[in-house]
Amino acid sequence: MNNTSNNARSRADLIAAMAEDLTPVRRVKPVEGMLLIAAATVLATVGSIAIHDFWWGLLSGDASGYFLITHGLLLVVGLASAAGVVFSAQPRVGTRGNAPAWSVAMLAIVPVAAIISMISAGGEHLHKGMNDPAAWLCTSSSLIAAVVVAGASILWLRRGAPVSIERSGWLTGIAAGSLGTLAYGITCPVDSLSHVGLWHIAPVVIAAVIGRFAVPPLIRW
Repeated sequence: MNNTSNNARSRADLIAAMAEDLTPVRRVKPVEGMLLIAAATVLATVGSIAIHDFWWGLLSGDASGYFLITHGLLLVVGLASAAGVVFSAQPRVGTRGNAPAWSVAMLAIVPVAAIISMISAGGEHLHKGMNDPAAWLCTSSSLIAAVVVAGASILWLRRGAPVSIERSGWLTGIAAGSLGTLAYGITCPVDSLSHVGLWHIAPVVIAAVIGRFAVPPLIRW
């Protein structure tokens, strides 16, 4: 009987000692995460415009349908992935939304269409498309803008308790790449299918791979 009482008292003392070290944590609200990522996207957009100037062809009707469709899909992918990042910060298990995967699948149609178009037009068009003089500028500038969005996403994930850190890494990279490219894209006057289909999608792929390996160590408990 005494042993039982002592064990119960020891457990109570242990729990009390552990509770003394606990501090209340403010609840993570998804809307705050979306606002944080949205603010980072706006900041990246303003920075891109300040450096590269806004392409007024977007407002005058000069932008091609390829340009508008590609950047519309980038927005869809960015929103779906950003929502995935925000909800990844909550320690939950079970069914996950497939919106990011479906949106990425839709976006993947664009580079496939660009490559098919260049091949159909002949070897010269394929060579020109793969050696686009604006490729490096668009890719690098989009990735720089993506860093701003990724930073906000990582800050948000560190506030929460993500369960699947690998998935969070993928989502962070995809969201940052999509929204970063969108932020820079409105300054780019090159609107051909071969250009936007390759060099406005490449940053998303690069950012996704970087996010998969760079983000988990930064958000691990």
